[in-house]
Amino acid sequence: MMRLFVFLIVTIVLISCNTDVKTKKENKGRSIERPELSQDSKIFLGNRLFSEKTCIKCHSVKTKKVGPSVIDIMHVYKKNNADIVAFLKGHSKPIVDTTASQVAIMQENIDGFLKKITDEELNAIATYMLHIDDLHKK
Repeated sequence: MMRLFVFLIVTIVLISCNTDVKTKKENKGRSIERPELSQDSKIFLGNRLFSEKTCIKCHSVKTKKVGPSVIDIMHVYKKNNADIVAFLKGHSKPIVDTTASQVAIMQENIDGFLKKITDEELNAIATYMLHIDDLHKK
């Protein structure tokens, strides 16, 4: 009786392991789709990435640091109906009045770590930057 019980347990475990392997093989190569982030989630993620990706080292929210403030940057981008994501991807020239050394630093960042950021992450950073005025009025 005990042998039969052990045999059944081992059989169940083997079948479940085999099913798990098939599921992994079937899912391999497929990207898992998830719903688009909400506006608040994009702002939260963008805020976090802005700090983690060291943007905050050169750009404060309200005042000029090494580079212009985020509020000043977004004022120019909104006024010109420009695309900050295109700039961050290196697809457009800077439109904010800056010095050559500031542009060189930013270009180095675009060519470096910003190339490794996903489109979703760049869009989250842009969403955060676009809404920074509203966030700091509260």
